[in-house]
Amino acid sequence: MPGRWFSTAAGRFLEYESLLERDWMLLLDFDVKIESICEQPLRLRYSKDGVRATHVPDLLVWRGGRCELCDVKSEERLEDREFQTQVRATGLACAEAGLGYRVLSQPEPQLLVNVRWLAGFREPPADPDGERSRMLSAIRTGACTIAALLAGAGERALARPVLMHMLWVREVLIDLGVPLGEDSIVWAPPGAGC
Repeated sequence: MPGRWFSTAAGRFLEYESLLERDWMLLLDFDVKIESICEQPLRLRYSKDGVRATHVPDLLVWRGGRCELCDVKSEERLEDREFQTQVRATGLACAEAGLGYRVLSQPEPQLLVNVRWLAGFREPPADPDGERSRMLSAIRTGACTIAALLAGAGERALARPVLMHMLWVREVLIDLGVPLGEDSIVWAPPGAGC
């Protein structure tokens, strides 16, 4: 199922070939260490049993000044012999070129659900009441629930998108391995002056 995903890391639309690839584009966008993403970045030529073969890795990711090629495959395709040959050839080429390489498969389902929700808040919302500052001050005194953070808002409907955007940009943190709710605990990242 091909389509296009607007990547905040790349600053442009990226073309994906499967929904799994789109999901990884989303998760990589959420990773604050990712500097940029490029789809189908190169064609690798190699020999397989004496026959010329080619492979196009799915993504090239820049993380912390280093490049990493990524292949995105469903779990049922991971053991496919042809794919395993591609993995070996790509791994060898990356090692020779000084690039990282990894295969991405099914992400943790709850993490994906939560990050999909937060992706709706990628753009900074209007904050006419200064809710960002108020919530950051509250969190600096200790972890709070979403409900407690929103309880002090002048207008909860305006404060919620501000909080969700803060979670998207990792200005504040939350456990993304469990469903998000009003009782979810929000805390400051390490070194945030708490």
